[in-house]
Amino acid sequence: MGDLIPVPESGMPDLMEIEQDDDVLASWKVDAGKSSSAGVTGSAAVAAADMLAALATFPDGRGRVRFARIMPSMSGAEYLYGATVLTAHRRDGATTTVSGDAWDL
Repeated sequence: MGDLIPVPESGMPDLMEIEQDDDVLASWKVDAGKSSSAGVTGSAAVAAADMLAALATFPDGRGRVRFARIMPSMSGAEYLYGATVLTAHRRDGATTTVSGDAWDL
């Protein structure tokens, strides 16, 4: 899994304290090989809980929470993604969380 530095739950960023502008959403995604899950909410803390719950249903996979804004586009609208606030990797039924972006590790 690369050089992941596990962050105990007590060391995870306090997502409840992250201020989000009214037009900023929290997007989460789980990739588990041939399966995936995703969602969008107005709260980074809710997105993290949803992402970790979805990831826990797979023996292996990865997940992340990042901020997003909806932007007009030629096709109607699309997400403009910002910073990743939490990444999680799951292997053999154990989940490791990393503060920030570790999606590609």
